[in-house]
Amino acid sequence: MLLRHPNALVIPRAARHAHARLFSTTSNILGDKQKLVILGSGWGGYNVARQVDKRLYDVTVVSPNSYFSFTPFLASTTVGTLEYRCATEPVRGIKQVNYAQGWANGIDFARKTVEVEPAIPPPPDFARDIAGKPSQAKQEVYEIGYDKLVIAVGCYSASFGIPGVSKECLEQASLPSVTDDQKRTLLHFAVVGGGPTGVEFAAELHDFIHQDVRRLYPNLADFFSISLYDVAPHILGSFDASLRAYAEQKFARDKVKIKGGSKITAVGPDWLELEGKEKVPYGMLVWSTGLSPNPFIQKLRGVSKDEKTQSLKVGPHLTPIDDETGRPMSDVFAIGDNCMPRDGPKLPATAQVASQMAKYTSKTLGALARGGSLAAIERFHWRNRGSMALVDRSNKSISGFRSRLAGISAWIIWRSYYMTLAMGWRNKILVPMYWTLAFVFGRDVTRF
Repeated sequence: MLLRHPNALVIPRAARHAHARLFSTTSNILGDKQKLVILGSGWGGYNVARQVDKRLYDVTVVSPNSYFSFTPFLASTTVGTLEYRCATEPVRGIKQVNYAQGWANGIDFARKTVEVEPAIPPPPDFARDIAGKPSQAKQEVYEIGYDKLVIAVGCYSASFGIPGVSKECLEQASLPSVTDDQKRTLLHFAVVGGGPTGVEFAAELHDFIHQDVRRLYPNLADFFSISLYDVAPHILGSFDASLRAYAEQKFARDKVKIKGGSKITAVGPDWLELEGKEKVPYGMLVWSTGLSPNPFIQKLRGVSKDEKTQSLKVGPHLTPIDDETGRPMSDVFAIGDNCMPRDGPKLPATAQVASQMAKYTSKTLGALARGGSLAAIERFHWRNRGSMALVDRSNKSISGFRSRLAGISAWIIWRSYYMTLAMGWRNKILVPMYWTLAFVFGRDVTRF
């Protein structure tokens, strides 16, 4: 059936009632379920939505993104090893979970409501103005009520706030009118950030250039260069010294330049400036260093925050601290990068920490719904499972497990571990398929 006019769409009564239940400010009166609202669809929010007992909670996820990004695969998607779909999981794919695509603007802790602004384009108003152009209806915020709330909005990437510049580096460098010096500039890839993300991207980029691009652009083979910048003297600062040395030696053999101790003071559309006013031209810049506070957390009132990072301070059960009473809240949880313990050491902003927080919060919510109290529940304890960074597609990888593995054994563990972590069956099939296709036929360099 074709609808010729959007206004002709009639919403069935059952659908209207479902919509009313979703955005109601009270609990489900007809049943025993409490209303759980989760802000964010990252490692923390997505895993709580998956793991919490749906028999006890009516779950609603509020996020501007209708998907979960599987961050360990993002570097592979940028060079065509995997398709972007392999690094995402749809939020709507979680059974018995409602989803509202929007931004959380604020929280009224007294009324137990979240103010949400839609993150979708407003519907067009088909009434034409004098100029004959369709006007846009105003987007109005709405409220969602909760009995329990999980704040998992994460952080933003720390940057200079300048707009990115998209370039056709390879095609532009292959033009006959481009000089050799211009080719070296266009084909200089600058990666800022020596953590696992920056290191893995530099490794994927190196493999992509030497295994695929050199074959497709043989006339450009001698002009490629990759530089890895970090303010610390060494890359992978959280790893064991022997593993850091392993990665640095591998990059040295691959002629990836490591610029440790480099402080970048400014970034232009085709250059970056180091401390000391040295300007370095580049063809592409990848920024993967540091985190900045989420604006939603910055403007949130009524909760205690760290003065430096603006992260929410949480108690032993991952509940935010009431700014007035100084005591942990009983119906609100904060997990992931947007929080930090009030007492004890600061936890790393990693997917591993957020996942463990999500698992703990899901179990805690279940215990509370069954009549338990926070005082009787064991406090959250983070268990360091180690860190991993892939520095070669074939067999040279590095992992920061307690056993300090490196080489083919670490590569197998990397692939096996991430294949089983937070992925649906669709991607469990697609990912090894694309790995095999890339190994046999090379990476896909098609631009869409």
